[in-house]
Amino acid sequence: MANMKSRSLTKTTIAIIAIVIVVIAGISGWYFYYRRAGPTAPPEEAKPTETGGAGEVQVPGAKNILVIAYKGAKKLPEDQLVPYSSISPSWYSNITLDALIWAGRTCTDPEQRKVIYNVIQKITNDELPLIWLIQTQAPRVYWEWMKDVYFHPTLRFRFNHLGKDPNAPEPDMIRYGGTEEPHSLDPAVSYWGFDWWIMYQIYDRLVTYEKEVTEYVVPSIAVAWAHSEDATEWYFVIRGNVVFYDPWENKTYPLEPEDVIYSLRRVVIMHQDPYWLIDTFIDVNASDVISLDDFKAILAKGLFTEFKESSKKVTSLDELLSFFKYNGPVAGVVKLKLKFPYPAILNVLATMPASIVCKEAIEAHGGVKPGEENPWVYEHPVGSGPYYMVKWEHRQYVELAANPYYWGNDKPKVRRVRIFLIPEDETRIMLFTKGDLDMIDMPASLLFKVEGVSLEYGGKKWNVVIRKQNTLVIMYAVPNVNKEPFNKKEVRQALAYAIPYDQIAKTAYGGLAFKAYGVIPKGMFGFQNDEVINYTYNLDKAKALLEKAGVDPTKYTITILICEGYKELQDEATILQMAWSQLGFKVRIEVASRPTFNERIMSKDGFDVNLIGWGPDYVDPDDYAGPLTCGGYEFDEVKVIKVSSLDEAKKIVDMSTAKQLTYKDWLVIVGKSIES
Repeated sequence: MANMKSRSLTKTTIAIIAIVIVVIAGISGWYFYYRRAGPTAPPEEAKPTETGGAGEVQVPGAKNILVIAYKGAKKLPEDQLVPYSSISPSWYSNITLDALIWAGRTCTDPEQRKVIYNVIQKITNDELPLIWLIQTQAPRVYWEWMKDVYFHPTLRFRFNHLGKDPNAPEPDMIRYGGTEEPHSLDPAVSYWGFDWWIMYQIYDRLVTYEKEVTEYVVPSIAVAWAHSEDATEWYFVIRGNVVFYDPWENKTYPLEPEDVIYSLRRVVIMHQDPYWLIDTFIDVNASDVISLDDFKAILAKGLFTEFKESSKKVTSLDELLSFFKYNGPVAGVVKLKLKFPYPAILNVLATMPASIVCKEAIEAHGGVKPGEENPWVYEHPVGSGPYYMVKWEHRQYVELAANPYYWGNDKPKVRRVRIFLIPEDETRIMLFTKGDLDMIDMPASLLFKVEGVSLEYGGKKWNVVIRKQNTLVIMYAVPNVNKEPFNKKEVRQALAYAIPYDQIAKTAYGGLAFKAYGVIPKGMFGFQNDEVINYTYNLDKAKALLEKAGVDPTKYTITILICEGYKELQDEATILQMAWSQLGFKVRIEVASRPTFNERIMSKDGFDVNLIGWGPDYVDPDDYAGPLTCGGYEFDEVKVIKVSSLDEAKKIVDMSTAKQLTYKDWLVIVGKSIES
């Protein structure tokens, strides 16, 4: 999801976003919601990221050797490269890193997978395809008359879980102060966190999360699931008696298994920014609806299932449903064929592109066309979730109402929600402190304006609540490696050494941030900061790197592109402008509207450096390493093989060109397979 996360970046107009990004995503125009703890101090310099071929290994302490062997490496043609999907947003490409990303994606051994991401972290810290800035902690601000407030790392919250004191202003409406205009409420199109959050209220998916829980998903439209022994065929039993509500024609449609398959295929056919979340993992053409009788016959041979901390082999439908403690009606079964076993597939199915849309309603309003958006779905969502959209008054508000046909037990506690679109911080804060808004988005650097604020209403004194939420959101600068001088690693490293990270954390984020070290955020599986370069503010080292690169900074002008409406980014840009100017660069800041910003950051020639952030579409390191640092390579095959010696490795990969990387007592060898 891309969020401050730019989770949502649309190819031509853009997520995460979120990334915010959600991305990420994910991305309420860039939301911050993830776990964190302060980093320990790493050594200032890293060990070499890679060594040469065999015979140059300098790891006498290596106790474990992991070989990543790839076949049939192919660079995608340029017209198929989409930033945040098939190529890094900086257009950086590295076949070794790509092979590691695919290895992490397909490896099912937890220990080996962790080491792969530890090494990916090391490379992204050294190579700096993106210049990592800080990891954030997010403030959540609301009046104490709001009840049951919680925040999930990828989707924040669903309004149906929230309550409001009956003595509060307008007790039957939640009034939320947001910052931006949504791009689209079509889950096949938007890759922007704010959009994802609104869609989260309207659409359902096969699986979902229990409020703040990230460790597992729970049933939603799927009441149970099971998979083959090799985990490439997944079966989902679809909940019965669920309907879509179409508020535009005031009618309902039954949610059928066909709608699930239609929804996933539609994302791939339309091929908009979030399509990779489905197309990378699921072969939608080999996935289909199957009859209950066929499913029972498959079950009789044995399938495997997991839920929370339990797992089981099941051989009958009754046994499977009993495992999930479900005894209600079922509408049928869908089979999803994976392209490879993927450890995080259930988390992927909880993301917005996996939302289930109404086939009948969409086919009646333009249907699906390859590579194109459907303008009707853009602002006419027809879903089965707890709320439906009443009105989208552009640049003013989005209004939702409780869905009278909602199937869940967690029925909305508050009948209406109005999300105000107020880009000006001062206006939004003023309305909030007057009591005209119940909850707001606000920059951490402006929290002092609401600290200790209270008001009298209905004969009672109410206080503002400020909750500081741990996040997995990382902020970064995107250098365009297609342009000089950013195509040189030493220049990117010089820029990293010329950044006052503490000042960014304090000024832009009110101290609710700490330095990021690579593509994996602290608090996520695969994070490490003990074998990385600790880029500190050091102008002498930065100037030495520029001299090593043969770059005269006085000959270059750097334009820092940011999206309007984000004080944090404006503060970041101002600090970077002052810092990089001290190296001799001419640095200017350009503020663009969201549509213009989105279009330009997705273009190979549209920027010098842009500032953005990423939060998870789903909580797995592949959701960071893949979209942020992939290099546009495809492989016929990538194998992960643990060996006991270099002699054994030589039988697997071409050691004359293989890259040898280290992390602690591991040697990771990445190379072209010599197998026939």
